[in-house]
Amino acid sequence: MKNIKIPIIDLFAGPGGLGEGFSSVLNKSDKVFDIKLSIEKDNEAHKTLELRSFFRKFNTDKLPPEYYDVLKEKNIQQREILISDLFDKYPKEALEAKNEAWKAELGNEAFPSSAIDKRIKESLNESKDWLLIGGPPCQAFSLAGRSRVGGIDDEDHRVYLYKEYLRIIAVHHPTVFVMENVKGLLSAKVNEEKVFDWILNDLRNPSTVFKKTKAPKYKIFSLSTEPESIDASGNPVYKDNRDFLIQSEKYKIPQKRHRVILLGIREDVNVLPATLTLGLKETNLSSVIGDLPKLRSGLGRSIISSKTVNGFKKREYKNEVDSDENWENKINAFKKEMSTWNGFDSKQHFNKIKVTSYGLGSEYLEFETPSLENPLHQWFKDESLKGVCNHETRSHLVEDLKRYLFASTYAEKHKRFPRLKDYETYSDALMPDHESATSGKFADRFRVQMPDCAATTVTSHISKDGHYFIHYDPDQCRSLTVREAARIQTFPDNYLFCGPRTAQYHQVGNAVPPYLAYQIAEIVSEIFTKKRINGDSN
Repeated sequence: MKNIKIPIIDLFAGPGGLGEGFSSVLNKSDKVFDIKLSIEKDNEAHKTLELRSFFRKFNTDKLPPEYYDVLKEKNIQQREILISDLFDKYPKEALEAKNEAWKAELGNEAFPSSAIDKRIKESLNESKDWLLIGGPPCQAFSLAGRSRVGGIDDEDHRVYLYKEYLRIIAVHHPTVFVMENVKGLLSAKVNEEKVFDWILNDLRNPSTVFKKTKAPKYKIFSLSTEPESIDASGNPVYKDNRDFLIQSEKYKIPQKRHRVILLGIREDVNVLPATLTLGLKETNLSSVIGDLPKLRSGLGRSIISSKTVNGFKKREYKNEVDSDENWENKINAFKKEMSTWNGFDSKQHFNKIKVTSYGLGSEYLEFETPSLENPLHQWFKDESLKGVCNHETRSHLVEDLKRYLFASTYAEKHKRFPRLKDYETYSDALMPDHESATSGKFADRFRVQMPDCAATTVTSHISKDGHYFIHYDPDQCRSLTVREAARIQTFPDNYLFCGPRTAQYHQVGNAVPPYLAYQIAEIVSEIFTKKRINGDSN
């Protein structure tokens, strides 16, 4: 019997992390899920989404060689030309990809509900058994975002964008939905009312908000914790809202990413879902990025003077020559200086470095990776890809490079990353030239990622600077590349991020880890299988 694929509508899709995980689930050799429509407003993320949709139109063993030509192109502008040529050569698959990946903004007047509904109906083609996935924009709920603005602004439209997601549930009645959001959702309040409680109540009964829809009710399950009981209406009962929190490092993801993920099942579907299976041990950072090519940081500017004028810092800079020789000279000079500081062993920590073979990396590098020892080798690996893309370093301020070297060396010695007070203890020259440096608000402003445990959460802020994502290897003295961040997020190596490097970082930081999505997808697949066995398939 032919496998009937489960249709998916993906909202707020970003670069497609959730969709990638669901698209990877197989029943024998057939895909279980089929993404019919992905909606994303960001231009560069949409390009990434569209290219990946094109990729999925082929069996992995029959991918066109021109796709790999795109991945191997080192120039971003030329790469866009190659993508256009690729689409021209395979017009059928390109048209399907363009129909699937829709650049649109939910909640924007330019895309009214009627247009969204029409597109969804056309994509589903009267399918009644289908899946809705997505994560409404969450900056307003994030702990970091709330600390910056002093709480939640109830006029911030992002607070209510989940209602766009809710409206689609109310109107289109998916069999199952998966909704992702930030940990801060659990503690967020608007007008002293807990946001999570009213979101949960709305999702359980969408017609209370959208009264004209006559929407069915939904049972909301945790993916990490089994319910304490099931009430008379069939709803799962949990001890605490924190039961809906997924700590990714417990499920083989090399990252301490904690997110709220809700699993909604329509009331007529009598299936009790499984929960995620705990990993035997935490996947550490070095095991997933240590087999990538070693790179040196780029040399940007250096500060030649700094003074305060009318309460503001005014600095003068000079541009550094970004050469291997100049980089080596500066890093070795830093090493020599640090070797005289109490607490460091000059022989153990400060051997002279010679790294002319490292280079700055590139949008593509010929390199044999991942290694067989990589715990996610099979997930990352593409036998047809003999290299690595999106692996190019940033240029850093020279003064920051000294901080990076100190941070990674300190972490190597003390098995923890240094706080700003540790920088100040060793040398005043390590302290950032900012008025707020000693305020205590930025104690971990420079954060080296430790090699022997899961990384900290990769966020969109990685697009701003690399201070919070310093590589653990002192000899590389740099922040993480896009590909390293993508490995931490568990994107396969043949997943290309489009656009300028800043946009690439932003896409990676905003995504759901595909390998976590894959594990969730296996649970969702089983729900649909049991539904069919129970004989209540539509």
